[in-house]
Amino acid sequence: MASTHVTKLDRKLAIDGRPFTKPRLTKGKLDQVIVEEVLLWVASGGTLRSYCRQENKPAYTTIYNWLNRKDNKESQEFLERFQKSREMGADYIADEILEMVDEPPRLIGEDDPRIDPSWVNLVRLRCDLRLRLLAKWHPQKWSERKQIEHSGGVQITVSTGVPE
Repeated sequence: MASTHVTKLDRKLAIDGRPFTKPRLTKGKLDQVIVEEVLLWVASGGTLRSYCRQENKPAYTTIYNWLNRKDNKESQEFLERFQKSREMGADYIADEILEMVDEPPRLIGEDDPRIDPSWVNLVRLRCDLRLRLLAKWHPQKWSERKQIEHSGGVQITVSTGVPE
């Protein structure tokens, strides 16, 4: 398989002296194997960037080109499934937060064991960051802000006390 454009960063990531190569993919044709891998990766809480950084995976822009084609039925189906995978990935990240919070605390001190405050701060920071990202990515489900919808009319009468 011939390599495509290799950047300086790709050369730095070389393994055994061979440059890191991206597979040659056609712009219009979706590779169904890669599509399924991407959907599973994202649904498992992974990012698209981390998937694309793996060896012999398509570039980040290639996946987005596949997602953004309006004239292709396969691309539209991929986009719908990708959005669903992102929602599933958010739930996966929420489950990870629960696991982090429920893990037993790290103890310090041999004579008088106590909970390590730096460990507590680290777990708090990791959980808070994930919750903020979830609120940004999916505000309708994870945001603390609640939206109230009102239907019907509101009538206001202002009485100034000045005769007409």
